[in-house]
Amino acid sequence: MGRFLNPGNSGFERIISEDTYVDKTGIIGYLNQWLNKSTRYVCVSRARRFGKTVAARTIRAYYDNSCDSHELFAPYEIARDPSYEAHINKYDVIGLDVQAFFQFGQDHQTFVERLVMAVRDEVCKKWSSIDGLGEMTLADALATVHLETGAKFIFVIDEWDAVFRYYPEDDDLQKDWIHFLRDLFKQEDIDDAVALVYMTGILPVKKYKTQSSLNQFREFSMLRPLVLEKYVGFLPAEVDALCEKFDMDRAEATEWYDGYMLPHEHHVYNPCSVAQAMTYRSYGSYWTKTDTFESLLDYINNDLDGVYQDVMSMIGGEYIEIDTNSYDNSFTAPQCKDDCFTLLAHIGYLAYDATTSQVFIPNEEVRMAFRVALQKCSWPDAIKPYQRSQKFIKAIHAGDSATVARMVEETHQYMTSVLSYNNENALACVVSVLCFYAENSYHVIREFPTGKGFADIVLLPKKGVQKPAIVIELKFNKDVKAAIDQIHDNQYPGRLADFYGDLILVGISYDKKKAHDCAIERLERERG
Repeated sequence: MGRFLNPGNSGFERIISEDTYVDKTGIIGYLNQWLNKSTRYVCVSRARRFGKTVAARTIRAYYDNSCDSHELFAPYEIARDPSYEAHINKYDVIGLDVQAFFQFGQDHQTFVERLVMAVRDEVCKKWSSIDGLGEMTLADALATVHLETGAKFIFVIDEWDAVFRYYPEDDDLQKDWIHFLRDLFKQEDIDDAVALVYMTGILPVKKYKTQSSLNQFREFSMLRPLVLEKYVGFLPAEVDALCEKFDMDRAEATEWYDGYMLPHEHHVYNPCSVAQAMTYRSYGSYWTKTDTFESLLDYINNDLDGVYQDVMSMIGGEYIEIDTNSYDNSFTAPQCKDDCFTLLAHIGYLAYDATTSQVFIPNEEVRMAFRVALQKCSWPDAIKPYQRSQKFIKAIHAGDSATVARMVEETHQYMTSVLSYNNENALACVVSVLCFYAENSYHVIREFPTGKGFADIVLLPKKGVQKPAIVIELKFNKDVKAAIDQIHDNQYPGRLADFYGDLILVGISYDKKKAHDCAIERLERERG
């Protein structure tokens, strides 16, 4: 076993030893179908910390002919696949972690040269009886080995796009890397030697001005996962099993980590965050503490084509339609708002609904990242949502209806176009944005079911928070008293009385003249 050539199965052995391991070996069944065919070039892109490396180590361990992995894989899905025995431990595997080549202060411009030398040295060592391998290109060396021995190679390339993430402005380095991959996998001489190429990273294969230099690769991305979508993250049933195993609240897991929408599986959870929440027995933000956070902040600060206002709308629960076709799969400065949101969807800061071509904030973990980013936002004309939201919630607690009405009106005018102004959904979005600060202490729920209808917005105190629940009802072109009356008539307070202490009822109305009004009523629970 070597570092790059046939690295063995110890990585997979460590993975399955974790108490939070979820079986995703079924992806190998698909790869087995594509071996030695034109479909053997596969690029699987996933958001940061969405199990890319776990998948890469799993695949390496299965195919690597320097070890016996039968015992490790026996309990898992792939062992029941008809193709299992035909391919397990039958290939020479070249495993590359591209990110590792940029560590330890090494000259990044020599990255491709160092990679070639490292792999070729191990090829020369294993097939030392074949003369001249050390003087050949890597492609020629592998082709020669295949001709002499019949060996078939499987490439597993992890973090393939690290070049673009770490050095987004170094065009020469990026081209060197793409040209290396093109020369390695498009040469006719090596074609028969390659059984499979599995690349994974955050971004799909890089596109240039005319066409991709790697157009033989089939793409399975966060936006279009196709047949591999159930391997993107954890599915609801898998999270259910983990919550039961670790005695964790299922609803909280959903609130924190669910929301990535896929065409057939519908909802996918962030796997890394779920696993950490189970391990530490605590829900919170684990995934968003990554180097991609600075990118998020930059995009908001630049406010390209109105990015800031759309982000505010998404914080309020809105979906934003985008066109993903113009994005060139790079980490350089986006050229338009669509590119910005497409990149954020690939990174995992937004979820994408392919049926409607809309992006949205998927869950509390990501929403928290946006809250932090907006607090640090340096855009000079931006409304400071955190400070405004603090004032808004304090006004509700104090029963200051005049301040609440004024703040809703100001924010409504700022955020909403004339065409959609007279729309209760737009008002609900505005109020949700003004509840921005409240999400530190409350679960903010739109269309809360009560048994006799749905309350427009309900703020439920989080576990351990000693604050009153808040029910907000919105009305257009009606007296604000009608909003408060509806709360009582539909018995919304009764729906919450058994679970929370004091309750604050808030009615907000506006008319065709765009005047806003507010009424606040506090119901105090009797205390013994």
